[in-house]
Amino acid sequence: MEKYILLAALVFASTNALADRAVTGTNGNGEKKGGSEAEACAAAKEDVLSKRTYNEQVAKYMPCECKQNDKGNWSCTVDARLQKVR
Repeated sequence: MEKYILLAALVFASTNALADRAVTGTNGNGEKKGGSEAEACAAAKEDVLSKRTYNEQVAKYMPCECKQNDKGNWSCTVDARLQKVR
C-alpha cells in the first residue's frame, strides 16, 4: 500500500513540475506600439498572452528589457512563466 501512495505522490510531483513553462513575448522590433517604452512593454506582454493555451494563465512576468532604435521606436522583450489552470 505504501508503494502506491509513494508512486501517486511521485506522479503528482512530476506533473506539477511539468505544468509550468516559460515563454518570451516581443513587440516585433518596434513595429507594433513602439512609440513609448510603456506601450512597447505592454505589446510584448500582449504577445505573451497570445502564446497561452486554453488552460494556462500567466503566473509571473519578468521585467521588460527595452531598447530604443535610431528612429526613436522602442523594442521590448519580456519573459513570463505560464502555469496550468487547475
